[in-house]
Amino acid sequence: MSSISAEAKVGLFVLAALIILGYMSFRVGEYGFGLKKGYPVNVVFDNATGLEKDASVQIAGVEVGRVDNISLKDGKALVTLRMLPSVKLEEDVEAKIKSYGILGDKYVDIVPGTKGETYIAAGGNITRTAQQADIDKLLIELGTIASDVMKVTSSLKDVVASEKGEANLKAIIENTRSITENLNRVVTQNDEKLNLMVTNLGEASAEMRKAFTALNSIVERIDSGEGTIGQLVENRDVFDNLNQTLASIRDITDKINEGEGTIGKLINDEDTVDNLNASLKSLEKSMDGIERYVSKSEQFKTFLSYRGEYLFDGGDGKGYFDLTIRPKEDKFYVLGIVADPRGSLTVTDTTVGGKTTRTETWDRDELLFTAQIGKRFKDIALRGGIFESTGGAGIDYFAFEDKLQLTFEAFDFDSDKNAHLKAYAEYQLLKHIYLSAGWDDFISNEGNESPFIGFSIKFEDEDLKYLLGSVPIPK
Repeated sequence: MSSISAEAKVGLFVLAALIILGYMSFRVGEYGFGLKKGYPVNVVFDNATGLEKDASVQIAGVEVGRVDNISLKDGKALVTLRMLPSVKLEEDVEAKIKSYGILGDKYVDIVPGTKGETYIAAGGNITRTAQQADIDKLLIELGTIASDVMKVTSSLKDVVASEKGEANLKAIIENTRSITENLNRVVTQNDEKLNLMVTNLGEASAEMRKAFTALNSIVERIDSGEGTIGQLVENRDVFDNLNQTLASIRDITDKINEGEGTIGKLINDEDTVDNLNASLKSLEKSMDGIERYVSKSEQFKTFLSYRGEYLFDGGDGKGYFDLTIRPKEDKFYVLGIVADPRGSLTVTDTTVGGKTTRTETWDRDELLFTAQIGKRFKDIALRGGIFESTGGAGIDYFAFEDKLQLTFEAFDFDSDKNAHLKAYAEYQLLKHIYLSAGWDDFISNEGNESPFIGFSIKFEDEDLKYLLGSVPIPK
């Protein structure tokens, strides 16, 4: 059977990704990210200009709902908010209409109330509101300020732009330029010479002072018999020892010239020189072998990463902590742990009196494990092993110099339920920061499917050495 070409593999991967993307888009449109499951709350504003239906409702910058409907009631704007089920509003909360920047879209901002107060029930009302700034009034005030500025500018123009005013201004500028040039000329001609003379005189005086001080110190030490020259002048034994040393050096030089000793052989014996050259060549070969070993060891890399995911349907977070060991460019191992808020499901069959009862138990606190081996073929990597404590396989496609990664994983092949399928895309935003988005368990028949977004932090072994080296050691 002929092997599939790389182009065909890429085409199949892209086709599968498009099918998954279409399915994910359908699911997102169907569920609306869980916001339509919320409860309604009413609030009345004096003016809701610019606020649109389906606008965001936020608390402390976090989206907690959407605008469900806007209608007119007693000459005011009645706004119905659709809040997430998990968000409870105290009765004394305050609602405001804000915008993203000066000309940005409008949204409803809710200021939390007093803890311990009773909560607003579904269909209840928010009684405290704050009026938004009126852009029209601001524009009118800005127009008035601009008009005043124009009047001041016009008055200044009348004074400066007239013939007399222009002549006076030119005269002032010309006089200032002439005075400045004359002053600079006088100061430059005199100060430069005087400063140079004083500087040179000071430097010469300082150098002479140092020279005389050093000379006096040397003369005093010679007179007292200190140092080599002092010993030579004052001590006859030192002079005799120096003569003996010079005679010994002359004898050693004569022996070297006659070929005696190691140095003499190096200079006069060709065989010794050849043996030394051969030893140096052997040492050079050994160094080449060490360099090749170091080059091979540099291919071994270790990666430490953390990835957090927010599941929209359940409102839970899922965390991955992985250690990737890459002994070669095209081979790697992955070890890790997974913190899944849904935990793991244990199915127990109990038979009593010929009747079998199945019990399903979720362990919410159990950590799941990952142990995989992978092989990379240019822009595609294949993985297999343990995925979240179950057997499975995965495929990764890399693009834009590995900045973009498209991943598809399949694991937990249980006969009683659908396999766990997961697809997502990950993009490198900064050197160590990655953003991801995808769909987890998207064919689940147990209600576990959910879109998610997340981020990752990844470090190489060199980065870890730098970080660990920067950590202060407590004394």
